[in-house]
Amino acid sequence: MTNDARERILTACEQTIARAGIRGFRMQDVASTAGVSIGLLAYHFGDRDGLLQAALDHVTERAADRATHSADATTAATRLAALLCSEFGRDPEIRAGSIAWNELRALAVFEPAQAAAVARSTAAWQRTVHELIAEAVQDRGGDLDPAAAALILTALVEGLSGRWLTGQVTVEEAQVSVREAIRGLGL
Repeated sequence: MTNDARERILTACEQTIARAGIRGFRMQDVASTAGVSIGLLAYHFGDRDGLLQAALDHVTERAADRATHSADATTAATRLAALLCSEFGRDPEIRAGSIAWNELRALAVFEPAQAAAVARSTAAWQRTVHELIAEAVQDRGGDLDPAAAALILTALVEGLSGRWLTGQVTVEEAQVSVREAIRGLGL
């Protein structure tokens, strides 16, 4: 499968979840939206769980890509802020990814296969945040525990994401909260 086809399928998966939630998720809808056969989905992703796990990884990868393309991300601390703030935005793809992430995280409560995928994806994201914090602490000095700070910041973003998706906070309020938390940690 070409990277273009894979990208179309994973984007279609996120869009399908964003439209109908996980309860309304159908592989046929993903195939139709992506313009591929359902057999191609099964061939490349196996089953529903395989496709959902790949979509979860895709959401995480796209957030990291957005952060690396931020013009003001020149230090570890600004790269950290760019990464965490990239979870909120007006772009429909950001919202679809956030909905997909939240839906899959909720599904993980009841489905062990999804719990393992969410744990793996969360650990990778938290590791990235940990590395940026460790670099920022080294740059600025201090005795902040990068592992504890990474847990705090990723949990903050997850909580703000739910509030943003339900209209309780705006994009700007979520991003300001993340930046204030980073600043409060001395970064």
